[in-house]
Amino acid sequence: MNRLGRLGWMLGVLTLTAATGCEEKPEPAKIHRVKGSDHLSKKEWKEAAAAYELSLQADPKQDKVWEKKAYAHMQMGETDKAVESLLKLMEFKTEPAQKAELYRGLASLHMTGGQSDKAEQYFNEALKLEPKDEASLGWLAEIYSQRGGARSMAAAPVEADLQKSLEYYDKVIALNPNSANTYLNKRIVMAKYMEHEKQQKDVAELEAKENAKDAAKAAEARARAEQHQARMEEFKKQFDELSQKFSAATKAAKAAQAGAATK
Repeated sequence: MNRLGRLGWMLGVLTLTAATGCEEKPEPAKIHRVKGSDHLSKKEWKEAAAAYELSLQADPKQDKVWEKKAYAHMQMGETDKAVESLLKLMEFKTEPAQKAELYRGLASLHMTGGQSDKAEQYFNEALKLEPKDEASLGWLAEIYSQRGGARSMAAAPVEADLQKSLEYYDKVIALNPNSANTYLNKRIVMAKYMEHEKQQKDVAELEAKENAKDAAKAAEARARAEQHQARMEEFKKQFDELSQKFSAATKAAKAAQAGAATK
């Protein structure tokens, strides 16, 4: 998925000059803040973070400095320190939309660092503030898709996680039925779910054979095999429908792009 770019909050567009929206601060705070921005402009991340730390020790009420300090730590791969700075930045946010944006930023940091549990936590915090946040819902679907084994041919299917992923994708589709990528990603999960049902069917059929002399056990196993077969067929039907919707959404998007290009 390429939504992490969309989840990029204010850090992605930081100016590399001194903060302009801050009121005049006591000299130590200003001196170190200016030094930090100079280091930041030169991509001297360690020195920038250290200078911003000194500035914030002198005056911790500088939201832009917390933001830039987080950015410097992020560039060094210091996720924990970046998160610490962003949580301090959260104290300055009063509007729900601002807080939700920052929660998405925190989640994206953890996704980049492979910490899906923590990312899930922050995406859910964003959804508490903006229940119809398509990006957070989409990423939660992806998290459960990965946990369910859908992103790996070798991974064993995990039914509960696959089901959760499908539920999140359905929420995204309800908000944006024209998203081709969502249909594609849901189809990947559906394919893994079909693999799970086939495995369960094979197990049940084997049990029926092994218990051929026990009529009751054999009948119960055959009944389970039939149930899994029915689910496979239903999933295949849904899979084909998703393929059609993906194709239609892709064509519509291309037509829209072509129309915009001719204007």
